[in-house]
Amino acid sequence: MIAQQIINGLEERYPKRLAEDWDNVGLLLGDNKQEIKKVQLSLDITDKAIENAVKNGVNMIVTHHPFIFKGIKNIDFSTTIGKKIRDLIKNDISVYSIHTNLDSAQGGLNDYLLSLLDICESKVIDKNSENESCGIGRLYKLKEETLLKEYIVQLKERFQLENLRVITESDEVKIKRVALINGSGMSYWRKVKSLGADLFITGDVGYHEALEAKESGLTVIDIGHFEGEQHFVRLLKTYFEKINIDVIIYNDGPTFKIY
Repeated sequence: MIAQQIINGLEERYPKRLAEDWDNVGLLLGDNKQEIKKVQLSLDITDKAIENAVKNGVNMIVTHHPFIFKGIKNIDFSTTIGKKIRDLIKNDISVYSIHTNLDSAQGGLNDYLLSLLDICESKVIDKNSENESCGIGRLYKLKEETLLKEYIVQLKERFQLENLRVITESDEVKIKRVALINGSGMSYWRKVKSLGADLFITGDVGYHEALEAKESGLTVIDIGHFEGEQHFVRLLKTYFEKINIDVIIYNDGPTFKIY
């Protein structure tokens, strides 16, 4: 299959116009006329991800996080980014990134995470100007009030988490309305609280944000950035299987280890 055919299918489901203005999505490296026989799904373009792709004869790596964000003024092979670009071109591997457009889209990553929690109905937290049924984050209601400590057990099981961080006055607090933003969503905590959420699930929570949220009465669970977004590979794997493209998964992470 030609690369552009794969790209067309992805962008039909997760349009680039849904991406945030600061984002950099799409074909970041490669030839849209290249024949693609095997795809690797990786959260990030790391050296190990590239090595795995080379070893397995991969033609295209589809990532969630773009490995090129800002303009590159030179390609120096002694730098991390320069070495990656060299190795990818040398081995004829294209790179396509699908980031905040995947997060925002209907049936995208936020909705996929909700499906793991058996949530069928939700509202968009920050609507996209191009399509108000899409956008950043989801707000949903539990069928009945649940103790935080019980919901934590469910989250760890459904999201396959060994650990998470909890910002709360007590794990005996009851929750009913829940907000979820995968990745780094803590900049939305005030909006989440204004929408009536009892609990906010996201990643990359900083100390001062956590303290403010806690003192405001909002309970926050930090599931981690990698941990919340690693599931994108499971979501996209089904797409590539449907179009009969050989697909493998390689995630080099998480970055943070707990000892």
